[in-house]
Amino acid sequence: MDSFSSILSFFSSPVFKMSTRLFILFLFILWVSAIFWAYRDAEKRGTIGTYWAAVIFFFNIFGLIIYLILRPPEYLADVQERELEIIAKEEALSLERTCYGCHKPIKPDFLICPYCMKRLKKSCPACNRPLNLDWNICPYCKSSF
Repeated sequence: MDSFSSILSFFSSPVFKMSTRLFILFLFILWVSAIFWAYRDAEKRGTIGTYWAAVIFFFNIFGLIIYLILRPPEYLADVQERELEIIAKEEALSLERTCYGCHKPIKPDFLICPYCMKRLKKSCPACNRPLNLDWNICPYCKSSF
């Protein structure tokens, strides 16, 4: 009976009560953090953040597990960046070049766009070959300007 009373005295001690309260506070902070994280993560992934925050609010850890299973695999910013990279690589690989201003087809040696009159290249003063606008020397005749 002596060991039983010592166990009961441990559970009624202030240290145990304080430990229990701190553990409950920790669980509460973890729960609120999970709700906040799921809201932000869902918004970044293009889903309804308030819906997933409410799911975790009502279903706790089970709601978090459901969100982790069903959430989209990528962030919206990553999807958009990948799509832009694909478009840029398709344009770079295409044999038909397009104007930067109006996106109509042009030939590689055009100095201006015949549709929108945008300046595409400049001509070398010595050999009259088309050069990129940022070049300061002609790679064909070695003249600088």
